Amino acid sequence: MKPRAAWPILAKKAKEKCEEAQAEVVKSRERVAHLEQSRERMEMLYLDYVHRSKEAEKKLHSMAETLNYRGFMQQVKALVLRVDADLAKANQDLDDKKFLLLAAEKKRIQMETLMEQDLKQVRAFHQKREQREMDAAGVMLYNLKS
Repeated sequence: MKPRAAWPILAKKAKEKCEEAQAEVVKSRERVAHLEQSRERMEMLYLDYVHRSKEAEKKLHSMAETLNYRGFMQQVKALVLRVDADLAKANQDLDDKKFLLLAAEKKRIQMETLMEQDLKQVRAFHQKREQREMDAAGVMLYNLKS
């Protein structure tokens, strides 16, 4: 009796799926980190322009300058909101990838367990056969001595 050839192949494929899923999780985490950094930079830019706007209010300035500051701040705030939406999407994508990784890990463990069980059955079969052969040889030796 030989071990089944399918189990190692299926275990290898399951392991490859796990590695692919892990790579996807890493990419998703990088995306989330990048978006968080972008949001932080835009928030700092917005706060900087709020500060500049307040400084400009203390000095004489034209209505056009005030409108320019406000318009730019609105654009930055709109970008922050867009990054927030992208960040929410990226976090959901990361959660989905983690779920797929967990499923792939479960499948890998299942395939490895089935492969190990098959090997265990093969070993048990060979041990029983060897024991029967030794018992038969012992009986023949006993009969020869009698």
